[in-house]
Amino acid sequence: MALKSMGLTVLSVFALLYAQTINGFTVELIHPNSLSNPNRNPSNSQFHWIRQAYNHTRSRAASIQSSLGGGGSAKFKTDIESYGGGYAMKYSLGTPPFEIYGIADTGSDVTWTQCEPCINCFSQSLPLFDPKHSKSYKTVSCDSDACTLVKSNGGPGAGECSGENVCQYQLTYGDNTQSIGDVATDTLTIGGASFKNVVFGCGHKNRATSYGNATHNATGVVGLGYSNGSIVTQLDKDFGGKFAYCLSSQPDSKSHISFGKDAIVNGTGAVSTPFDAGPYNSTLYYLSLESISIGNQSIPFKKSVSSNVGGRRAGIKKTSANGNIVIDSGTGVTIIPPNEFDNLKSELTKQIPATPIDDPQGQYSLCYSTIDKIEVPKIVAHFSGADVELSPRGSYIEVEEGISCFTIIPDIGFETFIFGSLSVVDYLIGYDLEAQTVTFKSTDCSKY
Repeated sequence: MALKSMGLTVLSVFALLYAQTINGFTVELIHPNSLSNPNRNPSNSQFHWIRQAYNHTRSRAASIQSSLGGGGSAKFKTDIESYGGGYAMKYSLGTPPFEIYGIADTGSDVTWTQCEPCINCFSQSLPLFDPKHSKSYKTVSCDSDACTLVKSNGGPGAGECSGENVCQYQLTYGDNTQSIGDVATDTLTIGGASFKNVVFGCGHKNRATSYGNATHNATGVVGLGYSNGSIVTQLDKDFGGKFAYCLSSQPDSKSHISFGKDAIVNGTGAVSTPFDAGPYNSTLYYLSLESISIGNQSIPFKKSVSSNVGGRRAGIKKTSANGNIVIDSGTGVTIIPPNEFDNLKSELTKQIPATPIDDPQGQYSLCYSTIDKIEVPKIVAHFSGADVELSPRGSYIEVEEGISCFTIIPDIGFETFIFGSLSVVDYLIGYDLEAQTVTFKSTDCSKY
């Protein structure tokens, strides 16, 4: 769900692993289908999360396209609770620290959470953050740098002013989920390290769309996007513009995210590709996907038009101006252009000696019976300067009892393409905002 007004998107929930120093630390991420994930409704089936991942991806593509001025559709709706494909992170706000859960998301910039007094909020099982109980909480005035930061992220309602001279934010998502509240600063604690005066959104009026009988347990978002409002850029002096995550495909296995010096990805097998901020939305990380190969057969992709956007830091030479797909930790499923998908599907059916079957819910386009015990051919995404073999454990998943489907789906008119987290499970993925690169390294994330 990319944001229409501030370019924010939803972050998942973090759980603490350990902390080293402020300049380098690692925390745990919780799989969306893990029993320990507060976002998960215990009454849902084991397949609910992958169904929600499909809905969420469609909604997110429409929302990104809308934020780029391309309209988009609200046909595909998903609850803010589900965060299909999103991994959960625990952090704390305030003095004394108050624990909060939110989606760890590279498609979002400003972090936000539901706050007391809640004039109109969606229900959540966890307590709401109450600013009155934090000694370090401060609202932001309309003429402050923090309010200007919100305004610079654009959109209606961004950086507006209340009658009490408090800077306001308004986030509108592609599925009509909305958060409205005060722009504020407070102490942010992650992995045992604390950072003062971090800008975030304190939501007093929040709305989540209805999808089934889900229970809303999440409290908001942690933004890892490229723009100046994200925690990565706000804490640039501490993090050095570096973070990395390693996502396990198994719900009962631990995943992790690292910041600062712990987030340097190198060594044997590491491959890097430049990212671009895109022609309009500086929050997102655009990569140049040149082709996808199935076995020895290559499927080329069209390159995007150069955005001519300079580097985020002065003096940093831009390494690439192309980008045709967004890499997004908050979206599970990969979505590609329809023509390329048809070619991919055709090649897969040729190389897999089994008969495809229909998805009973009509979501996923290429499925097989688990009885066939198919062997998935090697699928490699060829980015500019980096060949990334997709993990079979993430690209081919059971969506119903006895039915497994490929988690790559075709775009249906949004013209926004997303490289989702399921395609790169068991990869250590490092972002370097200074060098403007994303680095991939095959890793057993359950042991990272």
